[in-house]
Amino acid sequence: MSVKGSTLKRTVYIGTHICLLVGILFCVGLILPSAMAAQSVSWDRQNQTWLSQQSEHFTIHFRDGHQSQAAKSLDIAERVHSELLPFFFHAPENRTEIVLVDDFDFSNGWATPFPFAQIRLFMSPPEDVNGLEANNEWLHMLIRHEYAHIMHMELGAGAVKGVRKVLGRNGLLFPHALTPSMLIEGVAVYLETNKALGYGRLQGSIYDMQMRMEVASGKFNDLEQVVVASREWPLGSQYLYGAYFIEYLVATYGEEKLALFLQDYSRKLLPYFLLNGSAETVFGKDFFQLWDDFQQDFETRYNSQIKELAQQAVTGRDIAINPYLQVTAPGNHGLLVARKNGEDRAVISRLNNSDQSEGKWQNIANTKGITALDLHPTGGLVVSRIVNYTDGRQINDLFLYQDKGWIRLTERLRFRKVRWMLNGRQLLASRNIDGLSELWLIDAGNSHTSLVWRGEQGDVLGGFDISPTGDFVVASMKRPHQGWNLERLPITSLPSNTLLDIDWLPLTDTKATENSPVYLPDGRIAYSADYEGIYNIFVIAPNSGEVTQWTREIGGAFQPQWQPYLGLAYQAYGTDGYHLKVIEQPKPLTTFTVNSQQGRYDYPPVVVNTSDKSAVEPYTPWSSLRPRTWLPLLFIDDNSTEVGFVTSGSDALSRHNYWVSSSWDFDNDVANFNAGYRYDNRWLLAYERSHNFETFIQNTSAGNEITGRRITQDDNILLQRNNIFTAWEDDLALHAGVTWEKESLVSEPSLSNLPPYRPADESLFGFAFTFDNRETYLNVPGIGWGHYADFIVETNALFNGDFSGEKYQGQWRGTWDFPGRTTLTGRLGFGYADDSAKSFRLGGTDLLEESRLFGRDTQALRGYDESVQRGHRYATQRLEIETWLGRLERNWRLYPVGIGDISGSVFIDSGAAWKESNNIQQLTGAGVQITIEAKLGYGLTLPITLGYAHGFDEELGKEQFYLNVTGGFW
Repeated sequence: MSVKGSTLKRTVYIGTHICLLVGILFCVGLILPSAMAAQSVSWDRQNQTWLSQQSEHFTIHFRDGHQSQAAKSLDIAERVHSELLPFFFHAPENRTEIVLVDDFDFSNGWATPFPFAQIRLFMSPPEDVNGLEANNEWLHMLIRHEYAHIMHMELGAGAVKGVRKVLGRNGLLFPHALTPSMLIEGVAVYLETNKALGYGRLQGSIYDMQMRMEVASGKFNDLEQVVVASREWPLGSQYLYGAYFIEYLVATYGEEKLALFLQDYSRKLLPYFLLNGSAETVFGKDFFQLWDDFQQDFETRYNSQIKELAQQAVTGRDIAINPYLQVTAPGNHGLLVARKNGEDRAVISRLNNSDQSEGKWQNIANTKGITALDLHPTGGLVVSRIVNYTDGRQINDLFLYQDKGWIRLTERLRFRKVRWMLNGRQLLASRNIDGLSELWLIDAGNSHTSLVWRGEQGDVLGGFDISPTGDFVVASMKRPHQGWNLERLPITSLPSNTLLDIDWLPLTDTKATENSPVYLPDGRIAYSADYEGIYNIFVIAPNSGEVTQWTREIGGAFQPQWQPYLGLAYQAYGTDGYHLKVIEQPKPLTTFTVNSQQGRYDYPPVVVNTSDKSAVEPYTPWSSLRPRTWLPLLFIDDNSTEVGFVTSGSDALSRHNYWVSSSWDFDNDVANFNAGYRYDNRWLLAYERSHNFETFIQNTSAGNEITGRRITQDDNILLQRNNIFTAWEDDLALHAGVTWEKESLVSEPSLSNLPPYRPADESLFGFAFTFDNRETYLNVPGIGWGHYADFIVETNALFNGDFSGEKYQGQWRGTWDFPGRTTLTGRLGFGYADDSAKSFRLGGTDLLEESRLFGRDTQALRGYDESVQRGHRYATQRLEIETWLGRLERNWRLYPVGIGDISGSVFIDSGAAWKESNNIQQLTGAGVQITIEAKLGYGLTLPITLGYAHGFDEELGKEQFYLNVTGGFW
């Protein structure tokens, strides 16, 4: 009805596909497993193939060439299974999938029950003192720890087990997977330890040192801190506190009580909220009472020892403090230190011999990922640093610093530690390939390499140094069935011959962990060792075996270096980090012969009985790719009632990943879909269909209201191929993509004055270049330093649609590191499209749209409505200062809610979108934001941003208050 004086009001509802819905916990049940999901294995190189083999309880997948390590891993896993089964009572119903990789130059591994029980093993054994060195054999310790996770998190009985049979492996149906990491890691570290045989972190000197210094600090962490700990000192406190807490429970109540608690909680269908109930049922106290008892017990245990150590302490003078153990080397004019503090760019600095006061440093070069460095008077500064590649590998290479610039010496050769030969032309470097330690000789001029020594299985080469005369290499060495000792290798025939047939000569044979040896000018060797359970600096005379102690620390002393005119430099573990200390003239505290410390471990073999195994077969993803869970969806609002489901899956290598959600809207008879497939980090195919609802209310002159609803449909498809080409340590990359966005009409009411609907169909094909060298730091919100840039070219010419012509876009974002925890970020963006192409939109508070590579058509401009301007050209500018405001890192009791860091920012946005014939109208807005990290379910960090923006344009500007929640769920 159209009469004079009638009005038309419109309300728009977007039927976005939301995954939930029978309660918020079901969303958490989806989100947390995806956050715990596996990372894909690195890309295959030429002639690399994957193989598989099975035993009774495990399937292992590995690259061709690792057959012996895979077979041994299966034997170890079966042994571990039989040893852990009596404690857990139950084992996974299906085989646990194990993937063996050699793509990382550090020691690690992980386990998750989602979407199936799986373990990832990093073959690289630990080479330095970090707690992991206390093992009888790396793969045994790693498998035992990770399989303890699997058996722990797989526990489920009663109603939990029954509902699993219906919904499958839904995250909410694994109660122990949703407990604090201090319990998950604590149980695993406890079970990895064997004090009788002398391996595992709970019997090592590192964990003992860390807990001793926690008590000494007077700031013993309470339970609410440890539950969500992630950045506070000591790093990894959930492992440390969790392991000792579990050990305390066993010592006080017995191991059977711990096992009973695990069984009791595995029956709880409602996660998170019944932890204390299970504790009270089994131990007679809730976790907060148990934690208070644990704290009192440990204070009693350590206080007298701390007092005695403090009275006897002989320590150096403090030079600097750092949260990390730093890499050091003697220099021509002062000690070289690779400094990394978690707040600023990592830098190699020199502490001049003539200036030893704290804070007086001379910076040489910015860098990152340094694991070793050495300086030669004529050869220059050489470093080994770890490089993160797009293909998924994180491996070391050597770089030479000359003329204030870096020269790359090796490409993907994985040399972790390096020392100059005396001639200043050659380098001696170590690496670990396929689990085997090696020493190589490298010509710094032409990068020619030759193998010097390769160890057998079980030989692990740690830190090493070259004697002042060039006759010997001294190294920390772990031999099969033994701990860490010092050994020497004669190198008088280098570089003319290789030394494959020359044996190492033992210097020590003790139960202490002797590590990080360095030669003194007089030919003696300084090193760190824990002869009495506390790491200190010792000096050994190689010919006589006489040992002299130079330090007596309360915590521990590591990484000795001898710097002329400065004396002994080393790093002492304190209550607040590692202290760089110096002793100008060390004095002998005790003297003894190394033979007096004689003691061998003689660990038993890790494989007792060889398990029955299937034949080795080519890997196929199909056995693990099927969906393992599904979840019903229910969404109800004023416009629709949706019922549907969601499911997902991946293969054992996590290369193939997919998700599917579908729902039917019974009110409007339309269907919503969301489906996607990702192949590692190169291919992405995604499809989404959603619906929008516009309600129109028309008032007539007679005072009546006529209501009608328009339903429109959005279809979006994205096919993207990333990393077609990479360069510059993979900071530069080429990508390609296809996007299809179709807006169509489903139905509309028969109302007069109804604004016409204009459907749109845009199909683009394009290429994008990206450059990204940005860095993140532990204690800095967001990006800490670096630059990101992209340039995108897209065309409508390949597909039939409503648009034609080309689109060009680009942006640059630069972040500068200010002192402390503050950064300044600038952004410039531009876009140009042919007049026949779809126009760009400017406005709104959604910054995520700017991160899209392909199909990007929206630029944020805070202080203005979405689409405040449209046009075929745009230019935007942004300046933002962000700073860290505080850190809570506390949980709310044992409920799955906590708070991490809080940060704030001040910004200015500016930009314009216009058509060729229009005048350019520049719009500017400014505002402030505060971001609070919500800690959900103990393990998920969800930044929540509250913002205010003011648009300065008198006509178009707005006062906006907004809330953004950022989280990557897929």
